[in-house]
Amino acid sequence: MAGTIEQAGELFAAAGWVAWPLAVVSVVSVALCFERALFFITLGRGMDQSRVSRIASALRSSDESALARESGTGLLGQFVSVMLDESAAGAIGESSVIAAAESVRPKLERYLSFLSTVVTAAPMLGILGTVTGIIKSFGLLGNAEQVTDPAAMAVGISEALYTTAFGLVIALVVLFPYNHFRRSADRALGVFETIGAAALESETIAKK
Repeated sequence: MAGTIEQAGELFAAAGWVAWPLAVVSVVSVALCFERALFFITLGRGMDQSRVSRIASALRSSDESALARESGTGLLGQFVSVMLDESAAGAIGESSVIAAAESVRPKLERYLSFLSTVVTAAPMLGILGTVTGIIKSFGLLGNAEQVTDPAAMAVGISEALYTTAFGLVIALVVLFPYNHFRRSADRALGVFETIGAAALESETIAKK
């Protein structure tokens, strides 16, 4: 264990100063991925198909007690509450459904823009480290004493290679969770659209 930690420290030192922002980005990204994973797991448990069907049925039949009971206080409850509040002065319309969807969108897409930026920026930080490492190596070529010292040349080459590898690893580690969270957010919005369609259908039936 101690040897592994020591080896990791050596790799980190060999990567140069670019390793520090990459380390910060990786720690923050992993923390946000765990937060988003817990959020969508909890959301999925509260948005099973049977519950969504019961909410849609309550909207079609204008059963307010069943609607309040089934929607609860989570994101589903927020969506239904905003939709009904927006239509308090009249019938539920498309604008009410859109307003309700926009009210829950920030919670669904929280931190996703940051994770998307990490996927793009981490390899670029790695390339920056590659450039600085190559510059360092070429700087040593101008020194006759350093040219004959393989260890001195290896410092710049290590920095060039390790930072690129670190940046790519971070981008790949974040890419797959990000895509999963994006699909989960889109699926949740699809569920809300289903509920909104049921509300619009209930208004259409009421007008006949």
